[in-house]
Amino acid sequence: MAELTESRTYEGESVDFMDGTVFGPSEQYITLGFFTDEAPYTSDYTGQDIYYRSIQRRSVDFLTVRDYIWRWDTDWFWCSGAFGVQNPLVRRVWPDKAKRSDVYRKLVAYDRRYQLVARVDRWRGQRPREDVIQDIEVPVERLPEFLEFFHDKVGMSPIWLCPLRTKEDWPLYPLERGRTYVNAGFWGTVRIPPGQIPEYHNRLIERRVAALDGHKSLYSTAFYGRDEFWRYYDGDSYRRLKGAYDPDGRLLDLYDKCVRGR
Repeated sequence: MAELTESRTYEGESVDFMDGTVFGPSEQYITLGFFTDEAPYTSDYTGQDIYYRSIQRRSVDFLTVRDYIWRWDTDWFWCSGAFGVQNPLVRRVWPDKAKRSDVYRKLVAYDRRYQLVARVDRWRGQRPREDVIQDIEVPVERLPEFLEFFHDKVGMSPIWLCPLRTKEDWPLYPLERGRTYVNAGFWGTVRIPPGQIPEYHNRLIERRVAALDGHKSLYSTAFYGRDEFWRYYDGDSYRRLKGAYDPDGRLLDLYDKCVRGR
């Protein structure tokens, strides 16, 4: 999905890029990006400095196009904090070439395999954590409702926001053409409340997004019933495509892969 790049202006200048970062109910920022041929300096967030923290400190910043595109990768947005990489002492000895999302992803896979963090939590007598890793879209006018719910029921921050609008039909991910949505991305872990099931927060988010006429990306954990899933992801179009390209049903379908985890 592309960022909203239609013609917009701010103080008389054309806005080329736009996104937002929410640190809490009373701390939210909109970032407006502009191309320029000259700059008094350029910032570097591939070493000791942390990009998402700069949003709270700086009202104006300059990055090369390459560094702007990759501005989130050094800290995997903000998830590097889970490995201590945002601690200044750890950050100095952590090689710059290893400050990147693919390295962190491998560490997460290792932890999931051996349950190291879960074992430490049990040893310390702490409640287990739930991975809450999702991208969702809601219509822009419903975003305040979603954020109010999220702050109250999940309480994780920051949250990344990106406006988008489709200019053509996407049958398998049906968003209303020409309508403005906001993608909300949140990636981290939350302690599971006493007496709740392990997927408590993810199920809660899934229900609220559906109630707000939104959708969620299918890389995240999903719990839809089969009929409900195909209502949201255009089962009729999918079955036509699958009948054309996999007529013998040799491959698993989207529901089995994304919800049943097969």
